[in-house]
Amino acid sequence: MKAINILVLLFVKASFSISMCSEPSCQCNPIIQIGTESSFNTEKNHIVTVTSHLQVDQVKQIFENVSSVLMDDQIVRFQNLLKLLDLDSKPTDCQDLQLMGSATSGVYKIFPTGSSGFLVRCDHETEDGGWTVFQRRTDGKENFYRGWFDYQVGFGNLDGEFWLGNQQLHMITSQGWYELRVDMILINGSRVFAKYNVLDVKGIDEQYRIFVDGYSGTAGDSLSGGRHSGHKFSTHDRDNDIYGASNCAQLNHGAWWYDSCHTSNLNGLYGSTEYGKGLNWHASTGYYQSVSGTEMKVRRWLHKKQE
Repeated sequence: MKAINILVLLFVKASFSISMCSEPSCQCNPIIQIGTESSFNTEKNHIVTVTSHLQVDQVKQIFENVSSVLMDDQIVRFQNLLKLLDLDSKPTDCQDLQLMGSATSGVYKIFPTGSSGFLVRCDHETEDGGWTVFQRRTDGKENFYRGWFDYQVGFGNLDGEFWLGNQQLHMITSQGWYELRVDMILINGSRVFAKYNVLDVKGIDEQYRIFVDGYSGTAGDSLSGGRHSGHKFSTHDRDNDIYGASNCAQLNHGAWWYDSCHTSNLNGLYGSTEYGKGLNWHASTGYYQSVSGTEMKVRRWLHKKQE
C-alpha cells in the first residue's frame, strides 16, 4: 500500500526500538517506535496498519540513518518493510491518491495494473472520499448516444460530462473488490443515491458484462437483479441485449447493460420525458421522467482481501 500521508505496514509485533547508547549500563532510548491502530490479514503475513505523518523520503532517510546501528537480521526486516510499503509505486485509483495525501476533488492521473496511466475525476468529498468517477451528467451538453468504440475508450470532459470508458472501468475494478455509488439529482432538486457493495465489470471478451449486488440507499434499487446485473453492455451499433425484437440501445436512445430492456438508463437522452428514453432510474423517476444530474463512481474495499 502506498504511503505518503502514510499508512505504514508493519509485521505484527515488529517495532524498531533502536538505542544509540553503546554502554551496557545505558538505558535504551528508542529513536524509532511505531505503534499500531488497527490490524488486518493478508495472504502472506499478519500486518498492522499504522497512521503516521511521515513522508516517503523521510521513511527512506530513516533507513539510511539507522542501518549502521541495526543488526543484520534487523536490516533484512527493515528492507522487507520498505518492500511492503511499495514506496515508489503509483496510484491505481482515487482511493490510493487519497491515502497518498490527496484531499481535494478533481482530475488526477492513475495507473491501474497493466496500464500506462490515464486521467480520472476523483471525488474526495462524498462519504469519506476515495471515489473514482466513471460517469457524469450535469447539463446535457455532451452527446451520450454514441457507438461501441466511444464507450469502450471513453469520451467527454472530466470537468463536465463524460464516460470514462468501459476498458478503463474494467481495468480499475479488476484490481480488487470494489463498491459502486450512484448519486442523482431529481428534477425537483432533491438528491438521492444508490450504493452497491459489489461491482465487477468484465473485459472485452465478455462485452463488459456487469455484476452488482448489495443495494442500500435512498434512490431505490434499479440496477441489481436480473434486469441489468449479469448482462453485457450494448450500444446502438452493437446489440448485446436479450430482447429479440429490437435493439434496446436504439429503442431507449442510450447505451447500457440492457436485458429486455431496462429499469435504469443513465446514459439516455438528457431531459427526455418520452417513455424509457431519458435518464431513468425507475425506482425514483419511473419511465417518463429524467434525473437532472448523475455521478457514477467506484471505490476499493480497503479491508477485504484482493483477488
